[in-house]
Amino acid sequence: MTVSIRDQGDGMPEERIKRLGEPFYTTKEKGTGLGLMVSYKIIEEHKGRIEVESKIREGTAFRVILPA
Repeated sequence: MTVSIRDQGDGMPEERIKRLGEPFYTTKEKGTGLGLMVSYKIIEEHKGRIEVESKIREGTAFRVILPA
């Protein structure tokens, strides 16, 4: 099963994508940097994965892929 979420925002550079899911990494002023880390861990524990694709000035897509 795959769930895809896409936006049409500013996009993210590759350096930022590589750091997604790191503990305490955040770009938000009041963020903790734990939300995506926990999400990645939950999906991983269910033998799934999260894929991220982003293009500057075009947006970002997250795909959550879980075994059927």
